[in-house]
Amino acid sequence: MGIGKSKIANVRFNHSNSFYYAGEKVTGIISFHNTDTKLTLNHVSFGFIGEIGYTKQQLQYSNDGFGHEQIQNRTVYHQLPFINIPLPFAHSTDNENKVMLDRGHHSWPFEFTLPQYLPPSSGSLADSYPYIKYYAYITIDQTWYKSCKKQIFPLIIFPRVDIFNVHEDRQSMAEYDRNHLHVKAYLSRQSILPGEKVSLDIHLKNHTRLKIKGIEAIVIQHREIDQNHHAEVIFKMDLPLPEDFTKTKFHQIFDLNIPSGYLPPTYHYMAPYSDSSIRTRIHYELKLEVKVHEWLNEIHLSIPITIGTESSLEQSQWEENSYGGMPINYTTLLKEMNAPPTYESAIANIKLQDIVL
Repeated sequence: MGIGKSKIANVRFNHSNSFYYAGEKVTGIISFHNTDTKLTLNHVSFGFIGEIGYTKQQLQYSNDGFGHEQIQNRTVYHQLPFINIPLPFAHSTDNENKVMLDRGHHSWPFEFTLPQYLPPSSGSLADSYPYIKYYAYITIDQTWYKSCKKQIFPLIIFPRVDIFNVHEDRQSMAEYDRNHLHVKAYLSRQSILPGEKVSLDIHLKNHTRLKIKGIEAIVIQHREIDQNHHAEVIFKMDLPLPEDFTKTKFHQIFDLNIPSGYLPPTYHYMAPYSDSSIRTRIHYELKLEVKVHEWLNEIHLSIPITIGTESSLEQSQWEENSYGGMPINYTTLLKEMNAPPTYESAIANIKLQDIVL
C-alpha cells in the first residue's frame, strides 16, 4: 500500500509557552495520524537535547600548485550536544524501535525531568553564535530506501536564580574624575528581576563648565562560550539632561525600567562534553556614556548587574501580606527601545512543519 498522507499530527507539552525551569518535569503527548491500512515505522526515536554553539578560528595550510604554502584563517563552527536524554516512544517487541500502526489516530504520552542545573537558553534560533538551545526531537525511518524524517520542538529553559541569595559584594558605583570633570553614578541595587525598576543616582561636578551634550544609559547582555563573546544591547535610554548643560553641578535620580522579556539570568556553567568541559557564562552590565562637546571620545562608566528569575524575599512578603505585585508579563515585547526580538518571540515565529512520510 502507498504511504499516503500519514504524518505526525502534533506534539503537545504541558507548558503551552514551551518555557521550563531546570529541575521541572516535562510531560506531553505525541499524536500520529495514519491514513494507510497498515504502516510500519522503523527506528523511531524521541528525545531531548541541550546544545551549545560556538566558533573557533583555525589556521588552514594548503599549496597553490607551485610549491608555495598558503595559510588561511578560517572560522570553524561547533554545535555540540552537552546533554542528550533519549526517551521511549512506543512499545517495541523486537527492540529495534519498530512501530506498526493500524489506520487511525494514535497517541503516546511522555514525561521526563530536566536536570537540576542547566545553563539558560540564549542566542537566537537562527544559530547566531554563540548560543545555548534546547529542543525535543523525533526521528522516523519509514523504510530502508527513504531518508530519515526529523522534527524538532524548541524549548526555553532557565535555571532558577534567586536574587535574594545573591551577595552584592561588588561595587554598585562607578566614577570618572579627569580633566576637571567628575561624574559619579550609584545604582540602588545590582540584583534585578526582568520588568523591575531600578534607580540610578547621577552626581556631576563640572568645574570648567564643559558643555555636556547628554548621558545615555545602556544595559548590555554578555554571552560567553569557550573563547566566543557576544555583547547585545537589551535596553538603552537617553537620560533627560538639560540640553547643552554647562552648569558646575548636577544631581538627579533616574528610574530605569528593565525589559520584561525572557532575559536569561546571570549564570556560569561548565558544560560537559566528551572528556572535557566547555565554559559558558551570561552576565550583564549597566553602561553609561557621557558625551562632552568637542571631546573625541565619550566617557564610559560601567556597573555590573545581576539578572535573576525570582526573589524569595518578595515571595515571603507576599505570603505575609496575602497579596503580591503583578506577575511579570513574559509575552510583552520590549517597548523601551528598538530592541532585537526576544527569545520567546523568535520561537513563536518559527513555523514547524509536520513530518510527511
